[in-house]
Amino acid sequence: MGLLSLAALVTSALAVHSLRHRDQQGATSLSAAMVAVTFWTVTELFALSELGASHLVWERVQWTAIAVVPLFFFFFMIDFTGHGWILSQRLSPLFFVIPVATILLAWTNPAHHLVLIDPFTITTGGVVTLDQTFGPWFWVYFTYAYTLLFVGFVLLLRLVTVSEYLYLDQTVLIVLGILAPLAGNAISVFGLAPLKGLDLTPYGFTVTGIAFGNALFRYRLFELLPATRRLGQQSALVDLDDGIVIVDTERTTLYLNPAAGEILDCDPEAALGRPIEALVDTGAVDFAATDRLAEITLDGRTFEVETAPIADRQDKQVGHTILLYDVTERTRREAELRAQRDRFQRLERINTVIREVNQALVSATTVADLQRSVVETLATPGLYDDVWLSTTATEGPPLRMRAGDDAPAPADPDTAPSALEPPDTPGTSDETVPTDAEPALDGGGWTTVPLVYGRTVYGAVALHTDRETGFGEREIDVLDELGETVGHALTAIERTHLLVADTHVELDLQSTDEDALLVSLADETGTEWSLDGLVPAKDGDLVAYLATESDDVDCVTVATAHPGVTDVRSLATDSGTTLEVRASGGTLSHPLVESGANVRSATTTDGRCQLAVELSPDANVRTVVERVQAEFPATELLAKREVEPAEQETVPDEAEMTDRQREALEAAFRAGYFDWPRESTAEDVADSLDIASSTLHSHLRKAEGQLLETFFEGDE
Repeated sequence: MGLLSLAALVTSALAVHSLRHRDQQGATSLSAAMVAVTFWTVTELFALSELGASHLVWERVQWTAIAVVPLFFFFFMIDFTGHGWILSQRLSPLFFVIPVATILLAWTNPAHHLVLIDPFTITTGGVVTLDQTFGPWFWVYFTYAYTLLFVGFVLLLRLVTVSEYLYLDQTVLIVLGILAPLAGNAISVFGLAPLKGLDLTPYGFTVTGIAFGNALFRYRLFELLPATRRLGQQSALVDLDDGIVIVDTERTTLYLNPAAGEILDCDPEAALGRPIEALVDTGAVDFAATDRLAEITLDGRTFEVETAPIADRQDKQVGHTILLYDVTERTRREAELRAQRDRFQRLERINTVIREVNQALVSATTVADLQRSVVETLATPGLYDDVWLSTTATEGPPLRMRAGDDAPAPADPDTAPSALEPPDTPGTSDETVPTDAEPALDGGGWTTVPLVYGRTVYGAVALHTDRETGFGEREIDVLDELGETVGHALTAIERTHLLVADTHVELDLQSTDEDALLVSLADETGTEWSLDGLVPAKDGDLVAYLATESDDVDCVTVATAHPGVTDVRSLATDSGTTLEVRASGGTLSHPLVESGANVRSATTTDGRCQLAVELSPDANVRTVVERVQAEFPATELLAKREVEPAEQETVPDEAEMTDRQREALEAAFRAGYFDWPRESTAEDVADSLDIASSTLHSHLRKAEGQLLETFFEGDE
């Protein structure tokens, strides 16, 4: 009983392992065989002890496995040796005819006795065996089962010889695993068992489990499958995608594989005996060379031709093998690589031009200088043959230059291409420009590059190229970055002019738009609010210090809920209330600062916000006002005047601080960092500017040093 239990345990484990590798050749049939073997062994255990039923009942149940075990082992050997073609969809069902008939006859045996004749049980030492005489159908099944296994053994032995003993270890274990129960079965059938009526077959399954276990785990049965080798050898020539043609010394066709028939558009059998010249132009084929130097084109596809001589045992040449390699995809990839190389070279030229533009932007001190530098540098033969630039920073006409012109010149706005119109939102768009007004060049395309800074669009550059490939995606990305750089340069020029100009333009604006933060605060709290300070932060954010004389207002909640506000902090003061507000939008200051303006003051009373704004003398006032009205429609221009700056000492300018040092110093001052006791810590100020506290300390130390140097050494 212990031996049978061990056999059942091992074979069931092998069944599970084989099922997990069912994608491998032969794994499914081996798993089925092991399941049937396990079932046979378990029912034998039940029959010997008559557990739950008599031995005769378990015998009939057992025949369900007995009938199919040889068949499943045969299927496994067929798959393992690579002869799976035998198990075609039409032939496979025929193999099950005798096993199914045997199962049915075994269950109905009492009615006809075709399988067993008058079996009866024998009890010896508590073990119940079955004395049985076999009927005529049993010998039919016996012959069928042993024939299948014999054929399988022949295929296994043939595999060992043709593979030059490569699979000897695996084959020996498989044969041993099947022969052990087969020998026990033969001993039992012919009445040679030591105990009358005892079936020795299930005991042999112990050897089956051990042998197949070694084959699976030690000799990697499912990893080194001979079926793969055999099937690969069979399909190597037939399924080869490359064409193979064999000709004799007279250039008469002797063989074509199916791929060659498709390539040459002929029936391989009908082409036999025909001269090779009738199938392919041999002018490009050199039969004396063996290199792939020849190349032919057939039906739009490109093939490389390689020839190899065929010699007999006496080294006498008897013919040639012609190999046709389809290199269409390779040729296409080579063309793509050439095109890619051309694109990279063009991008390198574009990058060179962009660097020259950036260098020109650094040296430009006026908007006119900047426009001229951009147009002159971009108008390059082979890249952009026609360049137009229009900006709202000036009120003059667009500037235009063709590649090869001596200098840019003002152009008539009525003849400007439609591509010069900037898009509604920052970005770049391609379009072919049909225009009746003096076309740049025929056969090319236009692209628009908006000049932007933050959310402000200063204008656009229209570029035309006559390149067949037009504008590539990467080129568009580079030009987009150029547009942002030019927009930043325009803003810097305006701010510089505002600082150094002898005169400046002063605007008085009024807004009742409830989407503006100051107007919203005044409406919600019922108090007057004013702007005490404004400090730029990262990513276009602004840190605003808003003050009111009332100290009993719930303003933090109102400011926090306002669109665009990201952080609000209430600062302690001697009287009234001061808020430190960081916002990415939602304030009247955002469009003004982005336009290069300086907000001097802002006060809100009775729902009306009055602003005093400074602009550089050459700034386009209408563009600035329209930029504010685009976000806050209920805004109007009350007054515009040109004034001279008041005579006052500006220590920060004299101290030559950087912008970041000035911003850090002002933010710390407004937040009460220098008060005692301090109203804000360095970490609080740094958080408002979105910088590290160590960076803030560095800015403050340098700014304080500049101030002290100016104070103590200024008189000298």
